[in-house]
Amino acid sequence: MAKKAVIKNWRVSRQILGVTTCVLSAVTIVLMIVLCVWLFQSPVGAADDGGTAFTPKKIGIEEALPKEDVLQEGPVALWPEEDIDWAEESSVPTEEEIPYTYTDLELTLYSQTSLRVRDQPSTEGEKIGGLYRNQEVKITGRCNETGWYRIDYYGNVGYASNDYLAEEPVKLDITQSVGSFAAVDKSYYDNVLFIGDSLTVGLSMYGNLKNATYFCITGMGVGEALSRDMGGVTLDALLDARQYDAVYIMLGINNMGSKRKSFLSSYSSLVNHVQEKQPNAGIVIQSILAVTSSYSAEHPNFNNDEIRERNAGLAELADGEHIFYLDLNAFYMDDAGNLRDSQARDGLHLKTKSYKVWKEALLANGIVK
Repeated sequence: MAKKAVIKNWRVSRQILGVTTCVLSAVTIVLMIVLCVWLFQSPVGAADDGGTAFTPKKIGIEEALPKEDVLQEGPVALWPEEDIDWAEESSVPTEEEIPYTYTDLELTLYSQTSLRVRDQPSTEGEKIGGLYRNQEVKITGRCNETGWYRIDYYGNVGYASNDYLAEEPVKLDITQSVGSFAAVDKSYYDNVLFIGDSLTVGLSMYGNLKNATYFCITGMGVGEALSRDMGGVTLDALLDARQYDAVYIMLGINNMGSKRKSFLSSYSSLVNHVQEKQPNAGIVIQSILAVTSSYSAEHPNFNNDEIRERNAGLAELADGEHIFYLDLNAFYMDDAGNLRDSQARDGLHLKTKSYKVWKEALLANGIVK
């Protein structure tokens, strides 16, 4: 009987275990189903049934950052409330990236003044060079946006303002000599004093007027003529030494960085001083020599337009009786009013052979009092 009772109890226990296992399995399945449903209902992106996308909750910045990192008060959206088409936004070109368009042209114009050449068709472009007055310019196109011309700049592409290019060159107002001049022989200059800078130094060396007297110092400007000395000899010492038939002055290229009014005032003072020391001598103001076109374009202080203006001012100092103005540029300049390249050593100074031209100009222009 005891053995039968044990067997019966074991069977009952196995039945209870089986029922329990089934119940646990069912509960597990139910929990998994609930979890899946919950996961699929989570706010991730747009709904599968075509519903609207989830809009993030606005939260205070204090909730998003630790207290010590709070930047400002008030609600701040961590994500935008509307979708932004970032690809479309970034594809819009900036003003600098907008390309210029051109109309092709083939014509020749002339620069009406000293003019900058740039690498873009506007003043925003970098300067790459310059044009001198009356320079012939080959036009290859015109910018539709700015009107500037595209030009052939010594084999490269450049751009210049359309406001300063025209079909005809400018008629140059070259200051003429003032006073009566006549041809003289070489001996005329035996009793002449030349005052000048490095250009006159060259004349003393290569002009073959060896009996003339020279007061010339490299780099000398107008205001320095009365304060500097040449080998210990001052200008006043030479002016006091004897009376000359004429005094020829060429100064000014070293004063191109100064104000024109100040320069002309200093020049007038020098002329008056020489006249007081040499009352019987004719005083000849020689023109400031022009520089080459390329030198004028590359060195703003030495541009030929300003040299012409200063020469016009020097001519006004002459009265044609005691003070004369001699235009030497007429012997050296090209059709555009620039020093010819064939005459220049470095764009400003003369070649050795060019002093023969100066000498011939002087022999053709002795003063007549």
